Amino acid sequence: MVEPRQKRGEAGATQPDVVNAWDAATLFDSTSVTELTGVRIFDVGQGDCLGLLDQNGRVFCYVDYGGLQDHPDEHVPSPQQMTAARQPVRRGNGYAGIILTHWDKDHYWSANKKNPEAQKCKWLVPRQMASMTAVRFAARLLKARCWPEKLGPKTVQILVGSTYAIELRKCRGFVSGNQSEDRNLSGLAIFLLRFLNRKIEACMLLPGDCAFHAIPNRPNAPLRGLIAYHHGSHTHWGVATASAIAQRAPKYQLFYSYGTSNGYGHPDRTNYRPAWDANAKSTDSLRKTGRRYADIVW
Repeated sequence: MVEPRQKRGEAGATQPDVVNAWDAATLFDSTSVTELTGVRIFDVGQGDCLGLLDQNGRVFCYVDYGGLQDHPDEHVPSPQQMTAARQPVRRGNGYAGIILTHWDKDHYWSANKKNPEAQKCKWLVPRQMASMTAVRFAARLLKARCWPEKLGPKTVQILVGSTYAIELRKCRGFVSGNQSEDRNLSGLAIFLLRFLNRKIEACMLLPGDCAFHAIPNRPNAPLRGLIAYHHGSHTHWGVATASAIAQRAPKYQLFYSYGTSNGYGHPDRTNYRPAWDANAKSTDSLRKTGRRYADIVW
């Protein structure tokens, strides 16, 4: 999803850079997280909201906190209470962390209207040209830190216990004043890794809206879980895109996150058929059965 490009500013420009790779680990209380057991896909209508699960099946860090049209809490009497219960950010005496893949509205909007308490979380965000709506929202994130552009395409790996890791990278560098920047291709992409004998046994890919082939330094490991980029959009799909996800684990799950009334034609499932789309799940199917979320576990 791309917002109107009139009046754009630099979202995240006022937040300091992450000083070094270890700062990213302060997104969450690592002492209380010993395992990364999977990812939870929340139904937020049009948008993404993914939760990383700890050893107790609780979210300790979010990747995006979005949701626009078709959000389940859109027309309920107390939407903020419902979203706070559905997508909880409180964790013990603190808060879960939030990693923002990019500054499109449907990837952060639940933190603006549905559950403003999420603004108290520690956020890791990319520096991008964004709408003034995004810039105003960014100014309210007092605990946000920007991904350091000096890292270029390098990855940052956050170890979770001795067997798992969260691996982050920025897909494309930021150029100040570039009004034609494609936020979908210049955000953060996240891999979840599971190790066996110090080698990557399997991974899960949370790409935001970035086409798979445009993600740098992808790990060479079979995919256990995959979130369709850009809500299943056809944009930027090509031969290289399919090749980037060719290696699948025996237990493999594809998931689409989108709102049924979106005006963008999401998802276009023809690109994923037949190889990847078999047994795929979606937030639309959750909505029809009254479920709030679904998990992909190792």
